[in-house]
Amino acid sequence: MSYAEKRRHPRLAIYSAALAVCNGEGYLSDVKDLSQGGACIGRPKNWPADATAACRVYFIFDQETVIGLDARIVRNGSEDIGLEFASGQEQRIESLLYESRFLDKDTL
Repeated sequence: MSYAEKRRHPRLAIYSAALAVCNGEGYLSDVKDLSQGGACIGRPKNWPADATAACRVYFIFDQETVIGLDARIVRNGSEDIGLEFASGQEQRIESLLYESRFLDKDTL
């Protein structure tokens, strides 16, 4: 089974800013793709090798629209980081997907 077939939700390729907070430290990044279940962000240059699996990610659409979600790191690649959103945040995830529709995007 391919990696794409394992996904539970379709991904949307978008470009937006993000701030990942792990171990009390913040790391600026960019969002590469997004789905109802998670997101892929670019790996920050100063990302710690020992980052905890749990983090909070703030998706920054503009100065007035910032949506924070709790997530778990499920892939820690050399160029990107795969995140799975924690359960119990469905309304915030819906807000995130709603805001992302105003960005340029492609379905993956």
